[in-house]
Amino acid sequence: MKVTLAALLSDAWAMFRRDADLLLRVAGLFFFLPTYALLLLVGPLPMPDAEIVDTTARAQAWMTALDAWVGDYGLGSVGAYAITYFGLAVVFCLFLSPERPTVGEAARRAGLTFPRFILAMVVVSIPAGAGMYILLLPGLWLMSRFMLAGPILFAEAPTGAMAAVGRSWRMTRRGQFSLLGAIVTVYLAAILAGQPFMLLSRWLGGDGSANPIGVAIVEAFAAGVAMLTQLAGALIAVAAYRRLRQAGAAR
Repeated sequence: MKVTLAALLSDAWAMFRRDADLLLRVAGLFFFLPTYALLLLVGPLPMPDAEIVDTTARAQAWMTALDAWVGDYGLGSVGAYAITYFGLAVVFCLFLSPERPTVGEAARRAGLTFPRFILAMVVVSIPAGAGMYILLLPGLWLMSRFMLAGPILFAEAPTGAMAAVGRSWRMTRRGQFSLLGAIVTVYLAAILAGQPFMLLSRWLGGDGSANPIGVAIVEAFAAGVAMLTQLAGALIAVAAYRRLRQAGAAR
């Protein structure tokens, strides 16, 4: 079975069309609401103040601002991201369990596997995040190589977190450019569709002329874009796992 960008996108779209009602209800609860809460209630992450000339003083001021931000928003942010990852686990469980479970059964199984799933996601995010910080494309390539860690945990249970990460690396040797293309497509779609809403939100919330109702509406659209891109990434990962598993079995 071929692993091409067109095939991955086609498979993901077919899954969405078939189960759109179910997927949108799951995504609305686990993807949209946490993201919307973060946009509405969490302040922007502090950045170093370029106006402070002294390097040491700038670093100290930044660390102080970060400490204050973590104290105000850290726990809520962690909780929101945990809910989002749990929703991702539910989607993987729905589509990759040996027998198709109900949403309740998928949530129960996701809860049992969630510690290993979170550990795998943390392990994956360290090199991928570092790669994206240094240079965007290497980070996206690492994301494409580790994208099957989550699906493997649910399709091949019981599997350990590190074993899933390693197996993802081995499985994705085949079709690397197609997987990278899928990750880049989702990333660019998120940027192009979501950035205008974020810019409009900043403008509506400007100093002295804040429009809270307008900000809430615009950020709801931004959260909707984030929800759809998160769902698209999950379905593409499912499609990639299925195709690569069948391709490996056929060899």
